[in-house]
Formats: sequence, structure tokens, C-alpha cells
Amino acid sequence: MNANQKRLVTLEGDNPASRISGLIEMRHCLQKDVALAIGMSEQVFSNKMNGLRSFSAKDYKAIADFFNTSVDYLMGRTLDPWPVDARPEGATK
Repeated sequence: MNANQKRLVTLEGDNPASRISGLIEMRHCLQKDVALAIGMSEQVFSNKMNGLRSFSAKDYKAIADFFNTSVDYLMGRTLDPWPVDARPEGATK
């Protein structure tokens, strides 16, 4: 398994929270960092990550912008977290 396949396996999940968790881990940041960056309280973000509340379209857009990924990836509509025009240097599909 090459590095890109490992990256996709690590980031794949069956729900938005697992995909967001993978991105948080990959970026070596904390949930509170993401919450503050997207203008959400830590508690609300934690509740959404734990399934107690749902993410809104506005939340998905803010999270996708923060991680430079697509809303489609967060929602499980694509396996590639990096849209072609936003692929980090050195990353391939």
C-alpha cells in the first residue's frame, strides 16, 4: 500500500464526524482549534462531533474551508479529500 492509499484509508469514514476527526489528526490540531477557527463554541462542536447535534450547511462550508477540502468529501460523496484545485503540494490522488 502506497502513502496515498494509506492517507485515503486513514481519512475514510462512514460519517462526517469520522472524516473531520481524520483531518484533525492529520493536521495535528485539536477540536477546540477547529471550533474557534470556524466561530463555534468548543461544546457545540463537540456535540456535533459526537452526534448529539447535526452539522448545518454553514458548518460544513466553514469546516471545508478550514481544512481546504470539499463539502462533498466531508459528507462522504467522494473519497478524495483534496479537490484538484486545492491539492496540497506533494499530494496526489
